[in-house]
Parts: sequence; structure tokens; C-alpha cells
Amino acid sequence: MKDAGHRECIRKALEHENTDRIPVNNFALVTAARSAGYKVEEARRNPKISARVSVDYSMKTLSDFVKPVLDSQVPFADLGMDVRFPEDDYGYIKNHPVKESEDIDKLAFFDPNVAKECPQFTQVMVEGLKETSKILEEDLHICGLSWGPFTTAGYLMGPEDMLIMSMLEPDLVMKLMKKVAPFVTAMQNKMIESGATLMWMADPTSSGDLISPAMFKELSYPALKENISGVKKKHDVSAFLHICGNTTEIMPMLPELKVDCFSFDHAVDPGKAKKIAGKKMAIMGNIDPVRHIMSGTPDGIKEECYRIMDNAGRDSGFILAPGCESPISSPDENVRAMGQAGMDYWKRR
Repeated sequence: MKDAGHRECIRKALEHENTDRIPVNNFALVTAARSAGYKVEEARRNPKISARVSVDYSMKTLSDFVKPVLDSQVPFADLGMDVRFPEDDYGYIKNHPVKESEDIDKLAFFDPNVAKECPQFTQVMVEGLKETSKILEEDLHICGLSWGPFTTAGYLMGPEDMLIMSMLEPDLVMKLMKKVAPFVTAMQNKMIESGATLMWMADPTSSGDLISPAMFKELSYPALKENISGVKKKHDVSAFLHICGNTTEIMPMLPELKVDCFSFDHAVDPGKAKKIAGKKMAIMGNIDPVRHIMSGTPDGIKEECYRIMDNAGRDSGFILAPGCESPISSPDENVRAMGQAGMDYWKRR
């Protein structure tokens, strides 16, 4: 594997050191399959295709990160839940097994280290990451993927029901969170042992658009802390966390969780995010993935990226990326324009 400076550039950003360019994360999963002319199902179930299309996509879009075509709904299928996997989209969950306290007692999570307990997780996640690590030509950081604990609990209980119960019966939700958190940690550790070079976790249900800062502190915060500490005890990796929506009120809590880099949505003002983060953690974001990455033009994307970097990237501690995942229909030239903006920023300045 060639040392092309990807990981060193990211390291400097995480440690708030000066860099000769702004590192970029294309924030893409299934987008890589569509770009290469494959249906999502073809890449999802074939580790060699998953790895190859993702590595190629990262290289042509000038990303410093690569994520194989991982589907975060796959673990729920191994839990026996009704998950439908469309031919050309992510899976979606049709049933939610937790309704009351007794259901939480009955929950049985698989051991990610025992392939026969989780054949789909092994095929899609474990083998996809192993193959990516095997074929990687340059030192891109390899990302695994899991939902965060609050979002995972939401899929088990039903997101709307869980949010209601968070207000009416928080002890019930806390009971579920305590059972979910070790499972999320175990999946993250297995993905790192399979080739992921950092911890990547998305917890959209923890959004400030859905729960109050007090609810985040009570319900989500302890489980996130357990997840991150549980991974860092076993592996010397950086922890990346993404939460959608307006997160300005919970961002001050995140350095306490040992989050190394927080990925923030386009709903957040980048200058405000930078001010909150300071040098306590790095931040990553936050170009609008629909308005710009999917529907914009390369020139418009570059200008928007320059605006974001002017506000959040001048003092290092910053990685350029979409505010959420690059949509599946994003034109290659648009995603590459973002990568080019990161490479050109300091020259332009």
C-alpha cells in the first residue's frame, strides 16, 4: 500500500496541526455502486465488488476515506427482524420487536465474532472490510459503519414509539439502551479487527431536531460514552461520530465523550460549529448533500466548499465533507469537485 499522505493529513487535522490541504471525506456508501454501474444488492452481497467500487470511487473523487458498500440495516436481519432489501437501495425494517419491558429481557444479540450467529453481518460488513483492506492501493482511512446506540434502540422499539417513551417512560428506554450499548461496541470492535482503521458511528436519532439536550444527556450520552471508551480500550483508533440536524446545543458535550471528530449536518452554521469545537475536537462537514452534491454544479460546489472552509477550516481541526451521506444519484463530477476544493483551498487562499 502506497503512503500517499492521506492518513497523515487526517492526523494533522485531528490534532489541529497545519496541513498543506484540507482533508476530504466523500461520505459515500451505495453511491459508489451506482457510479460503477452496479445495483446496490450486487455490491452489498459481494465483498469483492463492494471493496473494488468503493476504493475506485474514493480515488476518483479525491477522498481521503473509503467505505465499502455497507448497509447499516443488515445486523437487524441477523437479529431475526423483518428487513427488506430493495435491489437498488438500503434495507428498511418492517417490524419492531420491543414493546414493553419483558421484550427487552428477551432480546438476544448475536456475537459479531461468531459468523454462524450473524451470517449477513459477516458477509456484508466483515468480509467487505477485509477485502477493502486487502486491495487498498493508497493509505486511505477505512471506515466501518454502525448506527449509534440511540438509533439502534429506535429500530428495535420503533423510532416514533421510542421518542414518545423517552418522555413518558424514560426508565424503559434507559433499560433498552443499557442492553443495546454493548452490542454496538462489539460490532464496532469486530469491524476494526476486520480492517476498519477508525471508528465511524452515525446516530441520527440523537439529533437536536428530535430530542432535547437534557434527553440526550440522560439517554444517549451514557451509551455513546460506553461505545467510544469500549473501542478505544481495545484499539488505538480515532472516533468519528455523525449526528444529523441541528446539533449546536449538544456539541459542547461531545469532547467529554472522547469524540475525535464530529460530523455535523448542513443545518449547522460552520462558523458556529468551529467556535463550539475550538481545539477540543475536530469537526467534519457540512455542504448540503441534496442541494449541492446531488443537484448542484462543480463550480457552485467549489464556491460553497470555499465558504465553509473560510468559516471552519482556516485553523486546522477540520475535514471537508457533505453534511450527510452523498445521495446515490450524485454525479461523480460533483463529488470530485468537493475533493478538488479541499486540495486547492490553501492555494486559493
